[in-house]
Amino acid sequence: MEYEKVYVGMYIFTSADGKEKPVCLEWTDGERYNITKVLDKRIAPPAHVGSSMTVRYTVAVNGCERFVYFEKFSKRWFVEKRVT
Repeated sequence: MEYEKVYVGMYIFTSADGKEKPVCLEWTDGERYNITKVLDKRIAPPAHVGSSMTVRYTVAVNGCERFVYFEKFSKRWFVEKRVT
């Protein structure tokens, strides 16, 4: 299977003590998906596409577990999308 990197918009909540967490993902067509819970956060490379070191978030979206990645060097968010 082939995958591609798709950059997405991300809405971030910053708490009073400065901690940040993603709360909503905006797809390339403008559709938004609420992130109901951040299940894990770690420094890890993407599973299927190339990138420099990223912060990988495991999140719950519509009851499904998904990975979203933050590229530190570009300060951009992306997901891995299977190419059909």
